[in-house]
Amino acid sequence: MSRDALDADLATAVRRTARMRQAFYVLVLLVALVGQVTGSVHTLDIPILVAIPAVAALELGGVVVMANADVRRRLGERALASRILSAVIAAAAVTFNWIVHPDHLLGGFYAAMSALGYLVWLMHAGNQRRDRLRATGDLPPTPPAYELIGHWLRHPAITIRARSIAKADGLDLYESLEAARVAISRERRQHAIATVLHRKIRTAVDPSTADIAVHVYDLDEIAQQLTATADYHGLTTLISTDLAPERLLTAHHEVRRRRRWLRREVTRPAPQVSEPNGPLSQQAIAPRTLETTGTARRTPYKTWRPAPIAQRTAHLQAPPHHLAIALTIRT
Repeated sequence: MSRDALDADLATAVRRTARMRQAFYVLVLLVALVGQVTGSVHTLDIPILVAIPAVAALELGGVVVMANADVRRRLGERALASRILSAVIAAAAVTFNWIVHPDHLLGGFYAAMSALGYLVWLMHAGNQRRDRLRATGDLPPTPPAYELIGHWLRHPAITIRARSIAKADGLDLYESLEAARVAISRERRQHAIATVLHRKIRTAVDPSTADIAVHVYDLDEIAQQLTATADYHGLTTLISTDLAPERLLTAHHEVRRRRRWLRREVTRPAPQVSEPNGPLSQQAIAPRTLETTGTARRTPYKTWRPAPIAQRTAHLQAPPHHLAIALTIRT
């Protein structure tokens, strides 16, 4: 279909929807009025000729006040007082429709119909106001419909940026996505260049001057000159050297040797500790420390070493000291 045919079909749909909305609103309003009138007559004992205009004024009061607020908002005002008063009147109508019926289930039905009619009219008034603002240029155009999985879930940052760009510049779906990718790439490049530039300048001057230089220099111009002077051949040669088969084979053998050495270190038996009767190694007995009472200084214990067997049995082979002296005097 051509663009004119689509616009004509849209205009027909708008007119059809307007007629359906008006019929729906009239039916909902009648049901809400019936509920309020019957509840007022049976519960409050109000004559029916008095109840009809009274509840109609209550039911339509919120809509009338909100219509006045919508007109003032189209003129550029906020109309907070009218909007608050309209919400209060609508809440009072819904509450009244619920409490005047002894059967609260029936009262809830009438109250829901009253709230539904008010909300439908409120949404319609908001749609008309936004259409007027878009026509006058005071509201950005409707952004494209992005995919849930392909855009919002897989690339949320790019999608948010694309939506903002589409609203500001009026781009379509794919143009906004491409512009968002370019913008994010440019910001990352500028951040990297600014970091290096700040570090290089700070080595020669103070940090404040380095900050000023980063904000004065055009980072996009620096990026363009870096791109123009980039040595692609040298970088390609450097990468191809690392990917040479001989280098990869050597690195593979080195990795295998290192793994074998690690396996030998893991499977190597632990050093055995000698028996209690034999000499103990220095590694088996770690020095201990004791914190002295009343001071914060630590005094190390002396490493305990068992005496030789000859010294441990000397008292069995030689007589005691006093016995040796007595034998000497006697002889």
